[in-house]
Amino acid sequence: MLNLIAKRIASAVPMLLLVSFFVYALVDLVPGDAAAVLAGDNATPEQIEQTRQALGLDQPLIVRYLDWLGGALTGDLGTSLYSSQSVVHILGERLPVTLSLTLVTMLIVIAVGLPAGIFAAVHPNSWLDRTLTVLSSVAMAVPPFIVALALVIPLAILSPIFPATGYAPLADGAGVWLQHLILPAIAIAAISAAELARQTRASLVDVLGKDYIRTTRAKGLLRSTIIGKHGLKNAGVPIVTVLGLQVSRVLAGAVTVEFVFALPGLGTLAVSSVFSRDVPVILGIVMLCAVLIVLINVLVDATYGYLNPRVRV
Repeated sequence: MLNLIAKRIASAVPMLLLVSFFVYALVDLVPGDAAAVLAGDNATPEQIEQTRQALGLDQPLIVRYLDWLGGALTGDLGTSLYSSQSVVHILGERLPVTLSLTLVTMLIVIAVGLPAGIFAAVHPNSWLDRTLTVLSSVAMAVPPFIVALALVIPLAILSPIFPATGYAPLADGAGVWLQHLILPAIAIAAISAAELARQTRASLVDVLGKDYIRTTRAKGLLRSTIIGKHGLKNAGVPIVTVLGLQVSRVLAGAVTVEFVFALPGLGTLAVSSVFSRDVPVILGIVMLCAVLIVLINVLVDATYGYLNPRVRV
């Protein structure tokens, strides 16, 4: 198992390098001049050029990238061009918000999607199964920011049951913390819960039709035992795959949903950094998210090894 995890981590290193260079080059192609923005509207061309030289923006792309990469390998992601703060410090302030949103969202996804999929698999082709199929199709078709607006208007503006914007840390109390996260979490969770429900149903229906499941029924085992001990474990690999993919979807959905609810997380930071061409912050966000996704994939692979011992070989 440890060898499998080590191989997955080692194979992710080239991917992270490619992602970092691709994003660095892509941001460099975006129209605009960070030096002109920092120098101010009344700056002369000479002052703008001095600012560009001070920031090292006059160097070739590959030189600037290698300089950034050398610092990143030592834990130094550089300094924000806009606020002059350490990128590590900025990310450290914003990361807890996005992680909190991701945690609450995934709890909703699992609490809704998994039972719904199991129920639909146990009662295939029933009217409830068909209803779930229709609802999941609708949920998957609506973008998270539309769901966010549909939730915030009746539940936060017209009837202020939940806060419309802002974030409260967990230190202020679990209730207040959850109140600020529940609406954005539901907005992001809608699509992911629908996909999890459909994948759970499809996988479990396939497993429940196997011969060894019929044998367990013939032995008189309880349906809960058949589903929990035999069905879900054997249907678990595709379900775990979907869960791993949904974490990536949640991180992507946080960009728009955090903006709608004014949550001070990585999503709103990414939007403001793109507009200000704050390259070190953009790279820091991308690399942090990439590392999180790699760690999630490693966890998924480790779960594969538990569910299917043949994967460990």
